[in-house]
Amino acid sequence: ESNDVKQHTLAASIGGALLIFAAHGASAADMGFYLGGSLGISFIETEDQLNIGDRVEDFDIDDDDFAWKAFVGFQFLPWLGIEGGYVDFGDVQGATPGGVVTTEVDGWNLFAVGTLPVGPVDVFAKLGLIWWNVDVDFADTLADLDDTSISNDGSDVAYGVGVAFNLDRFAVRAELELFDVDDVDDVYMLSVGAVLRF
Repeated sequence: ESNDVKQHTLAASIGGALLIFAAHGASAADMGFYLGGSLGISFIETEDQLNIGDRVEDFDIDDDDFAWKAFVGFQFLPWLGIEGGYVDFGDVQGATPGGVVTTEVDGWNLFAVGTLPVGPVDVFAKLGLIWWNVDVDFADTLADLDDTSISNDGSDVAYGVGVAFNLDRFAVRAELELFDVDDVDDVYMLSVGAVLRF
């Protein structure tokens, strides 16, 4: 419950930051289209149960993995734009008394992005949605049941903050993103990427 409060508080803070950026109306990076990609690390935590035949397997995952994303955006005001893309959080694992659980998370997202320039650096905040897919695979080490796979999908809130270092039409950016995926307790991503503006 406290974790949900923290996530909603952060989402409200980012929403407030977007309004502050709008109020400043400062000259940010050039308007128009841009595309980019980022590499980073995902952090995934979840506790759940799997019904495996006539038994129930409790599992607890607290793991990280290589993650990547590709995105395209449009800066239609000096301080405000939209951005959408695909993100792959990789595979994380957790052990149970009867086997190994692997969870894969990926999705498509769409954000409103507010930008505030501070010299050659742009500070930005974003708020939007992720359309996620979660695949859970259970590898049975007790050898009495076939492996089990479960998939689920949905849409939830996503938000993030970051900085971009501008080099003419190119930019290098670092960011932290949080994804409120319903089937997973916590999904975070730290990444560094490159942006090309047109």
